[in-house]
Amino acid sequence: MFLPILLFILLLAPLLWVTVRAKDAWPFSHYPMFSRLTNLNQVEVFRVALETTTGEVVWWGSEFYRYPEFVGLWLKRIQQMEGEGGRSAALALLERQRCLAEVLRLMETEGGRLDQYLAFLIVRRTADGGNGITIRDQTVSRIPLAEIKRIRRAV
Repeated sequence: MFLPILLFILLLAPLLWVTVRAKDAWPFSHYPMFSRLTNLNQVEVFRVALETTTGEVVWWGSEFYRYPEFVGLWLKRIQQMEGEGGRSAALALLERQRCLAEVLRLMETEGGRLDQYLAFLIVRRTADGGNGITIRDQTVSRIPLAEIKRIRRAV
């Protein structure tokens, strides 16, 4: 009877220690890669918005739950390639056109009406955690839908 109680205490003590310290100590804390605090000012997300014929801007959403997030990560990688300059910038432009052509294809497949949209907007969303949380949206680029359609027909 004494041995099970001792083993229970030996297991409980590190768990309690990790909880009180609020630090990761594998295997006593779950998912250490996700449990670290990040600096809110360093978080940057890219999203696709659509400009309508009335001038309104709407966020692109898909029936595929995580696909817009995947496209945002793809666009972030492309934006980093553009920042490198030179040959990478030209490849980034082609990659961005391919990404948006894929989004356009998916929109058509989902049965959305495309005649109400004029352009894709690639938006960089950041947050400032100074006094409260302030979200800032900055349009990185505006690509007319007609240009994406033209490029897609050429391929």
